Amino acid sequence: MTERAKRWGVLPSYWSYQGQLVETSTDTEAAILQAMGASGERPPAVRRHSMPPGPCSAAPNRAWGWAVQLYAVRSKDSWGIGDMGDLRRFARWSRSQGASVLLLNPLGAQNPTLPYQPSPYYSSSRRFRNTLYLRVDDVDGAERCAAELLPLRAEAQTLNERRLIDYDEVFRLKTRALAAIFKAAPEPRGIEAWAKGKGRALRDFATYNALAEELGPAWRDWPAALRHPDAAALDGERRRLADRVAFHVWQQFHLDRQMARAAREIDLITDVPVGFASDGFDSWRWQDLLAPGIRVGAPPDEFFPDGQDWGLPPFDPWKLRRAHYEPFIEAVRSAAVHAAGIRLDHVMGLFRLFWIPSGSPPGGGAYVRYPAPDMLALLALESRRAKAYVIGEDLGLVEPAVRKRLQAKSALSYRLLWFEGPTPDQWPKKAVAAVGTHDLPTLAGIWNLTEPDHRQHRLRHRLLEVAHAPDGTPPVDVAVATYSALAASQSCIALASLEDALGVEERPNVPGTTTEWPNWRLALPQALDTIETADGTRRIAEVMRAHRPRRPS
Repeated sequence: MTERAKRWGVLPSYWSYQGQLVETSTDTEAAILQAMGASGERPPAVRRHSMPPGPCSAAPNRAWGWAVQLYAVRSKDSWGIGDMGDLRRFARWSRSQGASVLLLNPLGAQNPTLPYQPSPYYSSSRRFRNTLYLRVDDVDGAERCAAELLPLRAEAQTLNERRLIDYDEVFRLKTRALAAIFKAAPEPRGIEAWAKGKGRALRDFATYNALAEELGPAWRDWPAALRHPDAAALDGERRRLADRVAFHVWQQFHLDRQMARAAREIDLITDVPVGFASDGFDSWRWQDLLAPGIRVGAPPDEFFPDGQDWGLPPFDPWKLRRAHYEPFIEAVRSAAVHAAGIRLDHVMGLFRLFWIPSGSPPGGGAYVRYPAPDMLALLALESRRAKAYVIGEDLGLVEPAVRKRLQAKSALSYRLLWFEGPTPDQWPKKAVAAVGTHDLPTLAGIWNLTEPDHRQHRLRHRLLEVAHAPDGTPPVDVAVATYSALAASQSCIALASLEDALGVEERPNVPGTTTEWPNWRLALPQALDTIETADGTRRIAEVMRAHRPRRPS
């Protein structure tokens, strides 16, 4: 490793999960420096700005709630996918059972094209929201075109009978329905002031979507005059596509209003993904700040021994500084809208990210350092402004210093039964206690040894340690005992998974796979109407209430 590379922020090595020192190869170093445009011996001088002191907003004390994949939570009224109406209903029920919070999967917008992207961690934009989450029947003006919606609703609700979510069909049906409502009621009260408050970003987003509908989301293949958000030719295209541009603004307005109604039922915790799709609005908008020819991922660890390639384009840390961290501030600020808390996916990305050059396998990358002091200060500032506490997903190969610095900013840690050595009664107070995440095996999959990755079956001993259940115990009974232990911990927030409460064996996502598993496509096996009276959800709510009674606000 050359001194030049170190000065540019390329780390010379890292410690593997097996305790071995992995050094950055010469080829990887050269590819990363080229992506940074590192022409000189030293990076460009950046004027330092004083950063505001202070911690993140305070988290609640001894709260509990559910971790929810919103797309998977369907009711009889859903149009083939869980939506804001379902969220509002589940939030109301959860609150009635004593819960205080709901953790949601990322709700970022996807390209308005087919095939429709199901992964919430590979969105077109982290700032705007996914239109599939709109409850069609709750949009103002739906009553004016009831006859036109009737056959679309009937067709969409037949999709609820399938366990696998058909994103393409949901998108087709909802788009037709929303277009009809937009035609009938294009100017709901308050939209003009709301859109003005969102500024140029919303206008550019709506313009990008209108263009993507015609040209596809691969904006690098668009006519050269349209490939940049500052292109002069966009003004003419915006006028030509004015109706479609207005339609995309209109959809975002109604999403905002529907989420606001859900947030009045219970405190929501939203998720900030570590990145976004390489072909999408954010990559088009921020293209001048990205490192070309690089993908973000993670080195091998005990759960993913081949490493992970997430396919996400990283920000160049030096360009990010010169842009005064605008993309980062925007992502945090947007996530905090209608939220009481925000969860930062892969929070280690504030400190360093694993860059994988094109053509390299996941394990062939290297870590690149990011300006953590500045980003932590800005994170805390936005947290205080929004009065939204922060949860850092500090999992995997996270150095102890990372957790210490997050703790110094009053950000909550993430403690999982699958990862932690000590039992929950020894977990820290400033933490979120859970069994796993969307990327990890479910409780039933491990207890019944049906998890496809047999390497994870060793985790069963953690359930035996905590639940003390004999072989043959139904997985829902094991879940109740396990969550009772989590509820009794001193961690300030305890989260229960709906998959665990219902005895679901499949996990929502298997990292490192694409077509091998139905990632992000599995709905819960029971409708919301049944989930509210299911044995597992009822009993887990009881043990949570017993240890964490909700205090009057």
